[in-house]
Amino acid sequence: MRRSLFIGLSLIIGIVLLCTGCTSAPGTQTAPAPIATAPTANVSLAPLALGPADIPAGFVLQTSRQKSADEVSSLARDLGWQQGYITVYSTPENSTGGSSVITQTVTEYSGQNMSRLVSFADTGEHQQKGLVFADLPVPATGPDTRAYAASVANATPVSSSTGGNMAMLAEDSGTSAPTVGYVEVIFARGNILDVIRMSGPGAQYDTLKALAETAYAKFG
Repeated sequence: MRRSLFIGLSLIIGIVLLCTGCTSAPGTQTAPAPIATAPTANVSLAPLALGPADIPAGFVLQTSRQKSADEVSSLARDLGWQQGYITVYSTPENSTGGSSVITQTVTEYSGQNMSRLVSFADTGEHQQKGLVFADLPVPATGPDTRAYAASVANATPVSSSTGGNMAMLAEDSGTSAPTVGYVEVIFARGNILDVIRMSGPGAQYDTLKALAETAYAKFG
């Protein structure tokens, strides 16, 4: 009788221990470590920049360098800014119209709808106070492209060599000192945003259009 009772108690204890192990095991297991997301492999932006051979005669390279994160706004970083590259060319200043400048900024973004980003950049430009904007025919730089001319308010546009392009702006008052605006193209390809601006007395949209198409071709 005692032997039977001992065997019965042993079986009951064994079953309880077995069940306890089954129900508590999941709660005592170590949670799997989260899988680290591989960082986006940054492309090299330097080859996408306009080189001296791409620029009209008379312009001299002033800078061509990588941008640091400290140079961009917190908004750009929030939008997925990864890296940037800036290139600036200019002509020597003269006594009448000053210097003409070509500025290109190439930026890589991650996790963004680039069509939306182009629209966002375009809207931001048009919110600058004291300027009047006019849309221009877009170059052959893909569907995500904006092109426009910016002029100082209350200024009369002077046509460029192709006619009808706001390149230089003369004061309504008739003074000899010109008021110079700028022409700009914004386009995206892949996860790269490219902004090319031409300002100063030599700014012409036909020249900028050719530069933008040359830059677009560098994407391959």
